[in-house]
Amino acid sequence: MPTESQSRLIAVKYPCPVRRVTIQWTGQEWKIVKQFRVPSMTLPAPDPLPSGEKSIGFWIEVADGNGGIYQREVMPDPLLGMEQFGKDGEMTRLNHPPHDVTLEILVPDVTGISELHLVSNTKAQSGATSGLKRTVLKLPKEMGGDTPDQPGGGHHH
Repeated sequence: MPTESQSRLIAVKYPCPVRRVTIQWTGQEWKIVKQFRVPSMTLPAPDPLPSGEKSIGFWIEVADGNGGIYQREVMPDPLLGMEQFGKDGEMTRLNHPPHDVTLEILVPDVTGISELHLVSNTKAQSGATSGLKRTVLKLPKEMGGDTPDQPGGGHHH
């Protein structure tokens, strides 16, 4: 039986036009800073979420605003620290101070797609807050650099 997340996946017929979207974390919010159109390309299949929305991790979804998901890429959370491994194999998580992060992602450029969803779901550790955090960014119609700021930037759900 497919999970709720898998049932919302909408098949994209490739090859098709694709957008290369650059998103940036400014220390306070995510925003789209530029995007370019690639006339024709084939993207990998959307990454699965084994436990649907209950999956732990970080992923970016390309959506239509009505719950349909066209693409999903699971990746390490760019805002978390990094893991350092000692000579004895012991792993330590290092937290880093707030910093800017820039990511480039490829998304299908087909009718209906209007949003990027940046989703983080972390496991609580010794009193820390956790849970599903979703940032929704509207995909501008304009291509190129210096994409106009969105009112209020990305918003969280």
